[in-house]
Amino acid sequence: MKKPALMFLVLCLAASIVIYAKQEGQAFRAAAETSNCALGSPSSLSLKCVSSAGHFYATAEIDLHSQRIVFTTSDDGKRKTFPEVFSNLSRRGITPLLLTNAGIYGTDNRPLGLLISPKGKLHDANTRTGTGSRAGNFAWDSAVFQISDQDVASIVPARDWHGSPHIVGGTQSGPLLASVGKINRSLPAQSEWSYLRTAIGVDQTSPRIVHLVVSRDPVTLYDLATFMVSNLHCSEALHLDGDLSAFYLPSAPNKFLFSDPGERIVTVLSVIDK
Repeated sequence: MKKPALMFLVLCLAASIVIYAKQEGQAFRAAAETSNCALGSPSSLSLKCVSSAGHFYATAEIDLHSQRIVFTTSDDGKRKTFPEVFSNLSRRGITPLLLTNAGIYGTDNRPLGLLISPKGKLHDANTRTGTGSRAGNFAWDSAVFQISDQDVASIVPARDWHGSPHIVGGTQSGPLLASVGKINRSLPAQSEWSYLRTAIGVDQTSPRIVHLVVSRDPVTLYDLATFMVSNLHCSEALHLDGDLSAFYLPSAPNKFLFSDPGERIVTVLSVIDK
């Protein structure tokens, strides 16, 4: 065999080894992250990490028969870190299993859309209209995630939300990711807008099963919607926020999944045992 041919074979073999090692490393890392996802989390909290289409997600399944989802906002109008939020809620007799960012707020640190807390409605629904991905969370297919006093969850387009004394919790954001088990057709399949994201969805088998999701790496809205529909089997899903996306688990050794976003938040979603 001539030397150039031999050298070519050696280079191909080396490249194959590098690719295999990289794939093995990625598989090992994903397996390790999956196995450690629920490490130290409360036994009553169904928490998983899932790899899908090149992205990694943490998911929490909430059964409204045995758990509650509570929406709150800062009492003093100031942004708080997740540990500060947990301490403040604990002083009020609320001991969350999980905390995450619940929605959009303005420069005055007040909610910009509908927010219903145990104290009642803190802000009216924002029905601003618009089109396109640049129009913002409320202007582009905005919707309300809500829970009734019968422990039934649903997601309603903001334009159709009329309020009810039976709604005991709710938050508004956008865009709507899915409805009746179908991905929102206004979401572009190809997009340059990728962020760490948080979403919430209602399971297609029962309106009392709610899925919370955060992405470890930046994803598009279409990627997130696809995951919610295809992997979690959500009938309805709503994008909550981007960049601040994290699960804070007060009882876990590392506290954050996947990492501390390094930001202070105002509107909060808490999951607590009944």
